Amino acid sequence: MKWKMSERASSDGYPTLGSRMRLEYLFTPIWSIGRCTLLLVLMMSPALLQAQPLIRHEMEIRLQPTNHTIAVEDTITLPETYLSATRGTVHFALHGGLKPESASPDVQVVREQGRSQPAHIGIDTSSFSFSERVPLEHYTVSLPAGQRVFVLKYQGEIHHPLVAQGEEYARSFRETPGTISPQGVYLAGSTYWYPRFSDDLVTFAVDVRLPPTWNAVSQGKRTLHGREQQWMRAGWQSLQPQEEIYLTAGKFTEYSRAAGPIKGMVFLRAPDPGLAKKYLDATAQYIQMYGKLIGPYPYQKFALVENFWQTGYGMPSFTLLGPKVIRFPFILHSSYPHEILHNWWGNGVFVDYQSGNWSEGLTAYLADHLIQEQRGAAVAYRRTALQRYADHVTTGKDFPLTEFRARHSAVTQAVGYDKALMFFHMLRVQLGDDVFTRALQEFYRDRKFQRATFADLRRAFEAIAGRDLQKEFMQWISRPGAPALRVSMATARPDGNGYLLTAAIQQAQAGEGYRLRVPVAVHLEGRDKAYQTTAVMDGKRLELALRTPARPLRLDVDPEFDVFRRLDRSEIPPALSQAFGADRALILLPSAAAHGVRRGYRQLAESWQQGQPEQIEIRSDNEIRELPVDRAVWLFGWENRFRKNMATALADYPVAISDTATGIEGTDFIRGNHSMVINARAPANPAAALTWLATDNIRAMPGLGRKLPHYGKYSYLVFEGDEPVNVAKGQWPVVGSPMSVVVSQADEAAVGKAQGRLAPRRALIEPPVNFSQERMLRDIHWLSRDALRGRGFGMPELHEVAAFVAAEFRQAGLQPAGDHEGSYFQTWTERGGEPEHEVVLKNVVGIIPGGNSQRAGESVVLGAHYDHLGLGWPDVHKNDRG
Repeated sequence: MKWKMSERASSDGYPTLGSRMRLEYLFTPIWSIGRCTLLLVLMMSPALLQAQPLIRHEMEIRLQPTNHTIAVEDTITLPETYLSATRGTVHFALHGGLKPESASPDVQVVREQGRSQPAHIGIDTSSFSFSERVPLEHYTVSLPAGQRVFVLKYQGEIHHPLVAQGEEYARSFRETPGTISPQGVYLAGSTYWYPRFSDDLVTFAVDVRLPPTWNAVSQGKRTLHGREQQWMRAGWQSLQPQEEIYLTAGKFTEYSRAAGPIKGMVFLRAPDPGLAKKYLDATAQYIQMYGKLIGPYPYQKFALVENFWQTGYGMPSFTLLGPKVIRFPFILHSSYPHEILHNWWGNGVFVDYQSGNWSEGLTAYLADHLIQEQRGAAVAYRRTALQRYADHVTTGKDFPLTEFRARHSAVTQAVGYDKALMFFHMLRVQLGDDVFTRALQEFYRDRKFQRATFADLRRAFEAIAGRDLQKEFMQWISRPGAPALRVSMATARPDGNGYLLTAAIQQAQAGEGYRLRVPVAVHLEGRDKAYQTTAVMDGKRLELALRTPARPLRLDVDPEFDVFRRLDRSEIPPALSQAFGADRALILLPSAAAHGVRRGYRQLAESWQQGQPEQIEIRSDNEIRELPVDRAVWLFGWENRFRKNMATALADYPVAISDTATGIEGTDFIRGNHSMVINARAPANPAAALTWLATDNIRAMPGLGRKLPHYGKYSYLVFEGDEPVNVAKGQWPVVGSPMSVVVSQADEAAVGKAQGRLAPRRALIEPPVNFSQERMLRDIHWLSRDALRGRGFGMPELHEVAAFVAAEFRQAGLQPAGDHEGSYFQTWTERGGEPEHEVVLKNVVGIIPGGNSQRAGESVVLGAHYDHLGLGWPDVHKNDRG
């Protein structure tokens, strides 16, 4: 039995939320009691729709990718509030050249001048102003009294080529406000491909006609898919309010699978069932996990759509990822869950951008940080987040979270993502996991499909916590900057049956102090577990006094990086982010290198300098006498005359550089085979980075230029080949953190080394299961059933099992590697058994190709047996026969 909410209208004739939010698949009989069936019906209040204006678009669309053109007939329903406020006259903006015409009697459309576009559109708004690239035209629509429904027709060309957007150095990405091309179609709110009346929310239905080999994807639920004469038709609708309407299209191969009540979908630009299976598995896992953590997934599908250029966009109910991106193995459990989670934060609860974007920080905390927490790596993740802030956000670049809209540089990422996720972490530590989780659930329930602010978040947390959190929110959300902690004068003296530890903790930043809850750990003599507590700072200085049951040996302040603060350089390893985040940099080219190598280095340096000539200076190493100390310095080349300076800078680390090789942590990397990148701090100024980049492979230099900005947290990198491919990376150890101090003993007692362990922590939620217990048991039962008779030597049942294994290989996407093209079987004859006879045996062989061209002749072999014990004689024990 299925049940639908009836189509009904409000008193003014406009459909209420009841009709727009129909739940068409949830209502099935739950319990049967005698001869009666009890239905549980969950209804969403019509008050939500009445609280915010909603515009309805019902569009018939024709796309001609080869001509870059679109033709639309749009039936538009305006809310009553529009007409009462404007007396029947409304305004909209549309992409220039689409030439809208009214198809409704007595409705006039007039072009006008001098209007501006809405301020911000959705979580994927570009990092640069699309208004400079999209030719907008503005129109007035005059409607007869009482009329709210009218039809517009328009058509024309939309084709904005991809443009590279540069960041610090060479970290760039390509973007377009929208395009219709033979490679694919991408249309968003920023394209203005449909009439945009304001930044109010919309509902919509689209019926798209495309070339016969194409398919189209939008948010919401698919309503139509099939061939019609010379067209392919695809229909999508969203009954839930949306910030904008997306439409993407291409030559897709489609895969799908149910994930509970949600439909998982994958749209790939080339058939790849193995890749699709991985994403469908991950979709089910993370939707289940986040549904348990936050609340029910807000849409009826989630789709992975392969884009025709490298992107990482999260749309409502689908994500648009680039062709290289989706094939990186780590994406499945890093960026992919991040995009799935955006359906709760950003695309489920919308952001009120004028008051600051809270969505990215919360999503990063509950996706990127949570996944690392589940793997036991949360401390390192938080340290890296704080390191990015320290490396990229100088005083002049800082800004409060209320001013964060979207990421368009390393600075905006360090504030909008890293500072925000640390704020949510501190809130969780302060309130506890239970209150933190229930507050998020409350916020999601109350604000779903509405715009929300940091203030709305605060009210949700205050309601569950039962306390005023205004100061906590204000100091982290509305104030720029970060505290800087220092610890000193740690002393212990005997006190009764224990010891008294005293120390001073200071906030060293300029300006007023922050209210902080600072975790401290005290390592005690003879104890394998550290004594842990939290020190509360209401001012810039705290006189810490702790009574401990045993002699304190070492005091660690914020040992697991739980507090958002500006780290001391000695707390963190040298990293490339310090070089890339510098306000000024000098790149020194090797004057003694061969001409071709020098030219390659210069081209790499100029690619980083492009658009930032005042930030980056390029010179030859024979043009200066000594290295400057007031900026980051890059030393290019094995022949660089200042390479010897690296030896001094790296004196505390396990690395040795010679003319022919570089040894790192006991491994030698030969010069001719490898490209090296090693970072250190300048000996004369630890705040400045000194980095050496060296390769003899000119073909590898462009790739190094593109890739290095994405490895910001590492101290050293080693690459191979022309691509180049990373083969080694790591961080130097932290030496002498000022936040970990030895405790002075007032009685001058001789003490040993501190050995205490910190208490383990649990993740906010357990990780999703990466395998199916039910499927494993099903396979085991099938393989061990009586009909297969133990599949011993030469038994015919072996062939049945071989076919089963080959089918699983094919389903998993392994390439066949048998005797014949398309076959997974290697066959041969063998004599054996009792009595001895000759039989045909098979290996089942599949291949996962590697990605490193330098190792094309190498293989890793994973082997397992699929034969077993037969009937128990003569292969095993005599008593097991049969």
